[in-house]
Amino acid sequence: MSQLQQFQDFIRTNGEELTGVDVPVVLSDEQAKQPQLNFTFGWRIEIGVNSHSHGGRRPAGISCGTSSDASHEANQAAKEYVSGRDPLFNERFIKILGPDISKNFLIKNTGLNSAPNTYVGQDICSNCRGSGCVSCSSCNGRGKSSCYSCSGSGRVSVSKYDSYNQRTVYTTESCSSCWGSGKQTCSTCNGSGDVTCRTCDGSGYLYYSYTIDGEAKRSTRWKHTSSDYHEWTGDFIKRTGLNVIHGFNDITEVDVEGDLDGCTFVYAFSAILPTLQFTATIDKVDTKMCFAGKQNKTHDAGGVYDPAVWKVAQKMGAGDKKDDTIALATPAIKNIVEADTTSSKIGLLEENWVSTDIKDAVVTNYKTLVTQLKKQSVKGIVPRMLGAVVKYAYLFFTLGILIALLFPQFAEQTQDRVGLMQYPQWIVALLKGDFALFGVHPLANYAFVIGLFIASYQLIKRCYWKNIGKAKTYALALGITLLLPHIGLSLFYNTLTAFQYTPALVNALAGGALFVGLYLLVIGFSWPSKWYLKPIGLIVAAALYVALQFGIAMLNGALGIVPAEVKYVRGIGQIIEPALMFMSHNLIELGLLTILCSYFLTRRRFWLNAKTAVADYNSPVLLKSMNMER
Repeated sequence: MSQLQQFQDFIRTNGEELTGVDVPVVLSDEQAKQPQLNFTFGWRIEIGVNSHSHGGRRPAGISCGTSSDASHEANQAAKEYVSGRDPLFNERFIKILGPDISKNFLIKNTGLNSAPNTYVGQDICSNCRGSGCVSCSSCNGRGKSSCYSCSGSGRVSVSKYDSYNQRTVYTTESCSSCWGSGKQTCSTCNGSGDVTCRTCDGSGYLYYSYTIDGEAKRSTRWKHTSSDYHEWTGDFIKRTGLNVIHGFNDITEVDVEGDLDGCTFVYAFSAILPTLQFTATIDKVDTKMCFAGKQNKTHDAGGVYDPAVWKVAQKMGAGDKKDDTIALATPAIKNIVEADTTSSKIGLLEENWVSTDIKDAVVTNYKTLVTQLKKQSVKGIVPRMLGAVVKYAYLFFTLGILIALLFPQFAEQTQDRVGLMQYPQWIVALLKGDFALFGVHPLANYAFVIGLFIASYQLIKRCYWKNIGKAKTYALALGITLLLPHIGLSLFYNTLTAFQYTPALVNALAGGALFVGLYLLVIGFSWPSKWYLKPIGLIVAAALYVALQFGIAMLNGALGIVPAEVKYVRGIGQIIEPALMFMSHNLIELGLLTILCSYFLTRRRFWLNAKTAVADYNSPVLLKSMNMER
């Protein structure tokens, strides 16, 4: 089998594996050439002096006096290495070079480490002027500072509860931290007025060191030594880089001609670079295919897979899920989309098996598909979210009513508790240190807040249903940090307070049945699957609701829900009125809970449904583009 036939069979077979369709390429006009090339390459040894600051710690090395003296000594030594009088760095590079010229050709810019000597200098510290100590900034050098607990007044405000008169009494007493003096021994300097200089760590001097480093910088040039070569040979060498040597035949070391950018070490060799060119015909269109090196590495495939790739990709994003799934499962299209999404390079595009125009068209169709799926993922979310607002608003309203009916005395005291409108004042007082959480020092408030923020941030990163940016993560973490203390502390203390009272079960039964029973209407309307049965279901549910209320009214005599001398309807109204008042005082909390639950739970439900739909395409890169790979 001829080389042309082998290439043609490979291109057809590989193309069908990559695109899933036939690639009827026909090769002709085979042109094989053996151009001879000459390469000259070498390395220039460069010497540099590096300075290092060590603060107040003296490093090991040759002491040279001041930092200027040490710098001067290091630069003088560097000149010795540059001139070659001291061959240290040249000898280090000679050890790197070997006898094989092809291996030497692959050596890039190479570091030669530092010279053994380090030159050390010292200067008097400008901050402490050599004393090693500076005045304490906490007490301004006085050794005593104002007492933190009483702010220097010697007295602190306290509050005491007078249980006899049932009132809170505010007064002042002598500060226990400073025993009424208003001053405390400075904890920073322990009363001395001076602290160790941080600039020089108390040594009084700043130390500097200078080291000498060497590096071998590479230079290369090449030229054709024969006139029989393809015009694209130079582009292939430039794109392949140093690895081009792996494609050479007959590598022979030759004499160096002339200088090479002042290089200290220079080599030259000649070699043969086999090149091969075909004319490829596909769909009555001719293109040029170029290969080079003894492994026949592809330089330019001429876009021979363009028709096959586009035949599959043109249907993507047209609205047919089956065509989209087939396209995303095609290896060539899958690789192109992944390369574009991850900004990576693949041989299919770098070697022009698929041209840039077709690649851009594939990516455009893919982005169209992603846009369509994103629109579908939120289709109908606004009506669902509004319905969720109604559902959760009534749910939280009903729960609040039941709590108020069950604990009427607790409900009557709702005005005396901290609500959401007073919560910002509580936050400000917390941050100002006006009180201490859990009886700890006021400064610990900041530790609690920061700890809660970090915990909230990590919780969102681990548990949020999809990947979100840092800005959104920080915003959600801040929201949790601000709201969670109010929710947690309110639930804790309100629960303790509520259970101090005897629950009014009869009131909760009679009043709660009015509100909870309305769910019968919802069930009666939504339960039937056929539309013509829904009115019947609603009528039946309404009848059950009326029967429930009538049954409870019939039990009034046995349960004592409403006094006998009071009409039942009016009595129920009197029971419900404090509960409604309780809900009116907590209307903002009700609204906030409703909005948060409606928004996040609806968004999560739609996201999960959309992820299930996208997963049917069996494409990891599509999940990533939709931000659903989590």
